[in-house]
Amino acid sequence: MKSACEKWKDQLLEAALTGARSKEFELHLRNCKSCAAELRELEAIREHQDALLPLLVRGSQPSPDFRTRVLAAAAATEGEPNRAPRWRVWALAGATVAAATVFLVQRSAVRKDEAEELAAAQKLVDWRPPSDSLLKTPGQEILKTTPKLGDSYLHVPVNKLEEE
Repeated sequence: MKSACEKWKDQLLEAALTGARSKEFELHLRNCKSCAAELRELEAIREHQDALLPLLVRGSQPSPDFRTRVLAAAAATEGEPNRAPRWRVWALAGATVAAATVFLVQRSAVRKDEAEELAAAQKLVDWRPPSDSLLKTPGQEILKTTPKLGDSYLHVPVNKLEEE
């Protein structure tokens, strides 16, 4: 298909599938041999696939003796107990134990990692820089609280005798 024919690509596919064609597209097909040839190829492919569709549908049905085979198999196993072979039971038990072991080992490893991380975080919380001891002042405890309106930072008892 030429680059000038690229704009007709969608209409070409639609015409091949549905047969619907616009007047402009018909005019283009009369003038463009490559688009007309491609349309014929696409229509041939569609017709071939349409011819194969009944073969696919016909093969999707069960065989005529399917029902009798199923009923015969059910009747044959009717008296037998429905138990799994012994090796399957042991294999399932072993797999369960292995899975539980792996889970517990991973869980303990995660807990160990969490404990180490928690200890490291606690060390960071408790850490104080050496300069903190130099920054301590006698009034530091007083400055940690904010007095209410009318209160004072300093709580100095006033002697009533001195006021008079």
